Amino acid sequence: MNKRLGFHYFQDLNHYQARDLNLWLPELQALNASWLVIKSPLSQAIPEDFIQGLVKGGIQPIVQFDMPVNSEIKPEDLKVILSAYARWGVKYVTFFKSPNVKSSWLDGTWSQGDLVERFLDHYLPFVRIAEQNNLIPIFPPLQPGGDYWDLSFLKKVLQLVQQRKSLDFSANLHMAVSAQTFSRPLTWGKGASKRWKTLRPYSKTEVGEEDHLGFNTWQWYSELVKSALNVTPKLMLFWFGAASVEKNKLDPNLRFDDLLNYTLDENAKAGAESSLPNEVLGCLFWLLSSAENDPAGKTAWFDENGQPKQKDLSTYKEKIEQTRKQQVEYPVANRVAQWMYPIDHYLLLPSYDWGIPENILERVRPIIREVRPTIGFSLIEAMNARKVTIWNEDSAFSEHDIQMLREAGCLIDEKVSKSLSVAA
Repeated sequence: MNKRLGFHYFQDLNHYQARDLNLWLPELQALNASWLVIKSPLSQAIPEDFIQGLVKGGIQPIVQFDMPVNSEIKPEDLKVILSAYARWGVKYVTFFKSPNVKSSWLDGTWSQGDLVERFLDHYLPFVRIAEQNNLIPIFPPLQPGGDYWDLSFLKKVLQLVQQRKSLDFSANLHMAVSAQTFSRPLTWGKGASKRWKTLRPYSKTEVGEEDHLGFNTWQWYSELVKSALNVTPKLMLFWFGAASVEKNKLDPNLRFDDLLNYTLDENAKAGAESSLPNEVLGCLFWLLSSAENDPAGKTAWFDENGQPKQKDLSTYKEKIEQTRKQQVEYPVANRVAQWMYPIDHYLLLPSYDWGIPENILERVRPIIREVRPTIGFSLIEAMNARKVTIWNEDSAFSEHDIQMLREAGCLIDEKVSKSLSVAA
């Protein structure tokens, strides 16, 4: 099973309510995702229910503290929040964002001397407090190229770590690495310096040569780390599928399926050209969704209401759903004759004390047109069906209700929805 697939979540702090979890957790599960990069406030924790909901749902959060490198925030200021996250099931955190970019520093501090050394002075205390709370710190993603050439920045970091004998840095090194393509082929830069010349910073590639500014940046970073520290870092590929995060562009030449192939463990077992080594733990697609007024919305795979924005994503979801149905239905169909069930397919709709949700028949019309089910509002009646499609609007049916149907031998197809109107 694919364990690498994940996403970057909204880039604001306004989508951590129960309704957000109810919307996005099923979407992530439907895509077989395992990771979600989420931004944390600095003064309070993301709600416990949201964190634990992800963890219990099989999604491991990577909590990102996005603050200026030399801000006044101190490690001890985050101690309570980090402790809470660890109790709730979080395992990974990352501090700062692209420290080799000027905008990641407070105004007027970028041009001061010893930039990399100043970064480490700020960064290592956060590494220590994370580890004290049994969390794994992930080295923040550098921007390929960047205002300070990223390969030079990383090389200097590794040299300083060696000089300081910072075992807390290298003992269990996890790194976030850019997987932006910059509109180049997915094979660009593959093989790192063993195959290509290492160019001088900001110089152009020679004809027939390739550099690290592309999808395979991780190979160049891993090579540097192994050479300097003699360790193999664990890698999280950030910004997966983006041509350029800074320019808010997805790569139009890449289909979701093409990218997905790189996340599949099966490819590595088969020695496929698109395989990734075991040290690549996560491939985090940019971007799950965003608010409509967020410029990053151009790179979102879903709109704010959970509807796919990219056509090939819808195709992939349909393929996953079809595979899931076949895995469930075909074994059952081979063992149980349909005549054992008085009803073949039942569409179970919600009803409340105040009545029936407005326009519900309009919303389920595609299901009715496709499968022509028996339609009703009775859980007991639904137990007589071979298969039950549950229109679970606003959590009208509990897990206990659904389990009752399973125990009755029904095949379950749950459709989670949010009502379009609220009863007075």
